[in-house]
Amino acid sequence: MVQRKTNKGQIIDMDALMASQGDRPAMGNAGTDANGNVLGPGGEILTPAEERVRAYYEDNPMASTSQQSLKGNTTQVEFNSEDNLQEVQTAKTAKENVRTAKAKPDTPKKETPEPKAPEQFDEDKPLGYTEVEQENGDIEMVPYYTQEEADEDKSI
Repeated sequence: MVQRKTNKGQIIDMDALMASQGDRPAMGNAGTDANGNVLGPGGEILTPAEERVRAYYEDNPMASTSQQSLKGNTTQVEFNSEDNLQEVQTAKTAKENVRTAKAKPDTPKKETPEPKAPEQFDEDKPLGYTEVEQENGDIEMVPYYTQEEADEDKSI
């Protein structure tokens, strides 16, 4: 229901006004009434509005009102919970994997072996990273592989 107020505060119900004035000729040169019917001489209805609309859509099939996805056909991807498991590297991540596996009721229970503590660290993997400012002002993350390198970078 569309209600509007006039300048003096009087409420006008536009829906009721249009419904009551539907059979009167519309303003302009369209030759229709307020309901959209084409009028002939003397105000008689030559073509009802529904017929006009139906003929338009038959003549213009590209002006369809059907809804279609702009994304196109989407492919269905099957997700396997085992694809998302991380490689166990520490005891902490192993406990987290066990905890999250318990939260999923559809996965069968598997006994997870306790991870073995590494005897020595792999020298290809850095112990951490330090921030180094370049000449142009950019900050680069530089890895360090020994504790001595980390102490040297902090002293600079």
